[in-house]
Amino acid sequence: MITYDKFHRLILAGLSLGYFAFLVKQFYWPDPPMLAAPVHVFLAMAVTTLLMPMKPASAVGRIAARVVETLMVFACLAIAAHYIFDLDRMQTRLAYIDEVFPVDKVVFAVGTAMLLEGVRRCVGWSLLSMILAFLAYGFLGFLVPSPLGFSGFDLGQMTDMMTMNPDGLFGVTATTSINFVFYFIMFGAIFASTGGGQLFIDIAMMAAGRLVGGAAKAALIGSALFGTISGSAVSNVAAVGVLTIPLMRRAGYTAEQAAATEAIGSTGGQLMPPVMGIAAFVMADILGVPYTRIALAGVIPALAFYGALFVIVDLRARKSGVGTIDFDASTIAPLMPRLHLLIGPVLMLGMLFAGYSAPFAAFYASIVAILVPLLRKETRYDFARLYEIALDVPKQMAQLSIPLCTIGIIMTVATQSNLALKFVTGLTVLGGGSLYLSLILIVIGCLIMGMGLPTVAAYIIGSVMFVPALVGMGVDRLAAHFFVMFFCVLSMVTPPVALASFAAAGMAKANTMKTGMLATGLGAVSFLIPFGFVTDPIILWNGPIGPILIAAFGMMCAIVAWAMFIQGWMNQNLTWAERLVCLVICVGIVLVKSLDPLWFALLAAFWVVIGWCFLIRPRFFSDEARVIAPPPSMTAEELLAQAPVAAHGE
Repeated sequence: MITYDKFHRLILAGLSLGYFAFLVKQFYWPDPPMLAAPVHVFLAMAVTTLLMPMKPASAVGRIAARVVETLMVFACLAIAAHYIFDLDRMQTRLAYIDEVFPVDKVVFAVGTAMLLEGVRRCVGWSLLSMILAFLAYGFLGFLVPSPLGFSGFDLGQMTDMMTMNPDGLFGVTATTSINFVFYFIMFGAIFASTGGGQLFIDIAMMAAGRLVGGAAKAALIGSALFGTISGSAVSNVAAVGVLTIPLMRRAGYTAEQAAATEAIGSTGGQLMPPVMGIAAFVMADILGVPYTRIALAGVIPALAFYGALFVIVDLRARKSGVGTIDFDASTIAPLMPRLHLLIGPVLMLGMLFAGYSAPFAAFYASIVAILVPLLRKETRYDFARLYEIALDVPKQMAQLSIPLCTIGIIMTVATQSNLALKFVTGLTVLGGGSLYLSLILIVIGCLIMGMGLPTVAAYIIGSVMFVPALVGMGVDRLAAHFFVMFFCVLSMVTPPVALASFAAAGMAKANTMKTGMLATGLGAVSFLIPFGFVTDPIILWNGPIGPILIAAFGMMCAIVAWAMFIQGWMNQNLTWAERLVCLVICVGIVLVKSLDPLWFALLAAFWVVIGWCFLIRPRFFSDEARVIAPPPSMTAEELLAQAPVAAHGE
């Protein structure tokens, strides 16, 4: 006898495979936007309904939940069928002019209600409350006092905007998830499931395990590598942190230090090309530029971000003597028999920079990633894993697509009501015409807005509300979008709601708020980097290669100066006067346009400080507090005994 649970799993598997087949079909035989987007959205909603069911405690509640969810699945399929059979009318009607039928209003009302419930299940109340606020504003704008108030939309107008043209629920976020996001999710799932994810972590261990501060450096390298295929900071924490957090704890870090290091390292994965937390695809679509342009622009900022963390971790280890491990390479499976797994990501990057489209590169890299592990017995897998991947990809896609598509409500209401324009005007007035004051206000807005929201959701909302204001103040469009995206990414570690910090703290059994504060401190240099490319867009790979490389070198010098300021150490302890000099040099290099005479003067000052720390200061000033990192052969217990203060926090 088939129980309800077995039936539930069968239906979920059938819907997932059907949804997967529909998305793959779009690569070879794409449907018109007014068919592809609605079917994608409501198939994703059907999968999400069964994947994340309600779980009432009482027997009566469970029966009621099953009835409701069955009706929801049928409603999703019926709405998808509505767009299939009514495609001609949807494609030929004139938006905001042709009649809206009662059935269209029912589809809008029922479909939106289900999608709102899907948002609640996928990401919780933070995003849902924001969408509900914009819906209420759209209907009841006449109740809002001036200057934000407007006449409001009736049900027909709202239906037309949201579900009857390539906008609203079926706008840029829906089409981007079909045309870009799906292929990279598929590649990431295949690569990770066939051993690529573990290979990245093992490479990080082999590269950094023997270095001073090797435990934390391995966490950073592993997070950066995993970030190239992962679109989520929390997923990055889960995949990498399960190995690196215990390693850092054994090396002498406190639970909070270990969790904070992993959290900020995993968050940086969303800045790491090519995936960049899915926001890169949306940005390319909004700006109307090739995806490779976005990925290339992210290279120097991402390297600066991880470079700063790497130097901070190194100086902390050399100063305190904590973080170095007794690394045994024999505990890691040999890398050489597995290096062929890298053919997939290398092929994808090669195709991207050879000019092929992002979907084309990711799709064929996915096929290669399936076949390459079969070449050697060390990486060969059971073919049952392909079935697991075919179920896992649509489930990941559904959980990401529901909040992503529903953000279209916010974008449409903000633009059609002129709220975005009013916000731009208000920000300009509040900033008093000062670019940097306006930037600071936008930073605060991005960090607040990003609390509890997926990065891509926060970025899309920020691109609607903040980017027009920056462009109006003369900021380059690409720089404006990157500025907003950076701070939406950083909201993943900034308290009081910091999803990456909370995930890492949970794994380390650490205090969540202290973890968030430590992670914010470690990643504080990232608060300066975006100001740098607003001042000088050349950092976003915008110009001749020579000046770009010079600007990148200057940025790397700035982050070393920042690490010296944060850790108060370079070869020996620094005085507060020396640390403040480092801070001034860092801020100056970042904010002054590269190749400017003052910029070169600041760069020269940095090297004078380095010379002072290594050549002059040690000869004329003694430093009894200087700590030399112990040799890598020391055990964690010996480390703790030798540096008890450092082991319990800085």
